[in-house]
Amino acid sequence: MEDNARARFMARYFDPALDLRVQSFNLLGFAGFAAGLVTAVSSVVTDAGAANIALNLAASALALILLRLTEKKRISYHIGSWAVIIAVFMIAFPILFFTAGGYRSGMPCFFMFAIIYTAILLENRERNAALAVESALYAACCLVAYFYPETVTPLGTEFAYVCDVLVGITAASVLLTVVIMLHIRIYNDRQQRLAELDKLKSEFLENVSHELKTPITVTRNYAVDTLRELSKQPLNVPEMEFNQSRIKSESERLERMVSQLLNVTSLEGGRRKLFMEPLSLAALLSRVTETNFNALNENGNALTLEIPEGLPDVAADPDAIEQIVLNLLSNAARHTQNGTIAVSLTAGNGYQTVRVSDSGEGMPQKIQEQVFLRYIERESHVTGRSGMGLYICKKLIDAHGGEIGIDGEPGKGTAVWFAMHNAQCTMHNAQ
Repeated sequence: MEDNARARFMARYFDPALDLRVQSFNLLGFAGFAAGLVTAVSSVVTDAGAANIALNLAASALALILLRLTEKKRISYHIGSWAVIIAVFMIAFPILFFTAGGYRSGMPCFFMFAIIYTAILLENRERNAALAVESALYAACCLVAYFYPETVTPLGTEFAYVCDVLVGITAASVLLTVVIMLHIRIYNDRQQRLAELDKLKSEFLENVSHELKTPITVTRNYAVDTLRELSKQPLNVPEMEFNQSRIKSESERLERMVSQLLNVTSLEGGRRKLFMEPLSLAALLSRVTETNFNALNENGNALTLEIPEGLPDVAADPDAIEQIVLNLLSNAARHTQNGTIAVSLTAGNGYQTVRVSDSGEGMPQKIQEQVFLRYIERESHVTGRSGMGLYICKKLIDAHGGEIGIDGEPGKGTAVWFAMHNAQCTMHNAQ
């Protein structure tokens, strides 16, 4: 039970997926809460005065309040960071400096901690401005305390000064050590992730090279055969026409693969934009299958359509949806021999669902779990499945706010489906 609670706590506030600044802010919140209480107790022991004790307790309460507000997303961590920097680092710390012994106390340690933590929480010009203000403010505090010692409330005894310095050194050291450990952990996690991505990238390039090599080799062989036929008399025109049709087919396949590679880079780079408009899925499916199926169908498959009439429009980018349907038809046609490819459209609960199924070779469960990912593991790779097409489909469907899935098993065919909101539902939800 305790292990589960600890795991939930760490996932909530210090998950490696969180930005380092967010984790640092959360750490500061808990540390500020604890340090405020400890310092308040220390102020009681050293007889630093009621105002000093109250200020420490107020800083502790502020740290806890800001932590809860950012956790529940009532305010952003950025606003929370500025609240801490202004209220605690720039206001509370200088007041505590003068009310608790000045530069002979532990407050200079907290000044150093504040400057380092400000550099962690903020960035760019905001960080530079805050650091300049804090540095000037803390230097001014020390100069005022030196030239006007009457402005400083001294601690009761020399032992009180020693205790206060020890508290300041310990608190600042512990907090900064934990921050450094967070940096190291995040760095190690990222290095490990980069190594994994580099391995996946290499395998992906291998798979893509293999996929590109196939149509290039086929095209070359048919071109060589055509040249050989041209040297013969009489010319075998039917054979040459067949060769040219296969060259055309393989060239189109190569073009689709290159287009998919370009789409991968544009999707991941955020350069692919969707242009949403009311779209009839029924009309699009009828047009795409009629126009493209014969060109895609090189393996003698039959096509069946189940497309009802009278369905409402969906809100979608027509080019993106056409690309998705073409990808699904191409996959089904390539992995089915003398079988059946079925395209269906159903509606219900504000959604319309397109399903492209085949009676082909099917797909192992392990590959089904990976086909929508950017890369397919090498040991799961199957010829003709580099993962690009379905990865792009998922990206486009996600951008539309829809869903996509896959069913199938080896030897019993594969079915890929995607669901889209009706246009009126999407517009209503967008409002």
